[in-house]
Amino acid sequence: KGIVLTKDPLNAVEDLDQYVVQEYIAKPLLIENKKFDLRVYVLVTSVRNMSVHILNDGLVRLCAEDYQKPTEENLSTACMHLTNYAVNKHHENFEFNTDADQTDVGSKRDFRFLNSWLTENGHDVEKFWDRIEHMINKALVAAQPQLAHVYNSIFPHNNDGWTCFEVLGFDVMIDEKMKPWLLEVNHTPSLACDTPLDHRIKSTLVEETWKIIN
Repeated sequence: KGIVLTKDPLNAVEDLDQYVVQEYIAKPLLIENKKFDLRVYVLVTSVRNMSVHILNDGLVRLCAEDYQKPTEENLSTACMHLTNYAVNKHHENFEFNTDADQTDVGSKRDFRFLNSWLTENGHDVEKFWDRIEHMINKALVAAQPQLAHVYNSIFPHNNDGWTCFEVLGFDVMIDEKMKPWLLEVNHTPSLACDTPLDHRIKSTLVEETWKIIN
């Protein structure tokens, strides 16, 4: 619980065993001068026979404050550097969406807006998503042996491998060279709906999940 920005991670917290250290992405891609990340929803329907589905919509989560390169003076300005929704939603500049179809305003947007923004700024949308899909596949392949081991220890070997499913939330940041960076994988992504946009995307996620596992 909690995130600390520091140039001296070994001395920043008291209990090192309770923390994960991640390198700061030095040159993030910005939208409207704000740092952002993506929440990409992924459905895994088998780990024995790896089967992965990626929802073609998701959330673009912008910081509440304009970005500046980290300095000793602004490191504590969380809403400039941290894209976490739980951090930014309390800021006075955070703008909640009031219309699910108006996705080019507010601090949360969707992939339809992102694809349009990428095109307008001269980026190859298909290549962009290919890189993200490749990153997701690599992350799941890295975890697959352990997941399959647990699955096989619970279910008999004559099991067809399709007994379980899980929806994952991949948090991804993009740098100015359009390289995606995996921040974390949430194994219980929130389905809370604070805005109409949340409701549209997450209800679609649930509906598509049930269609696929049916």
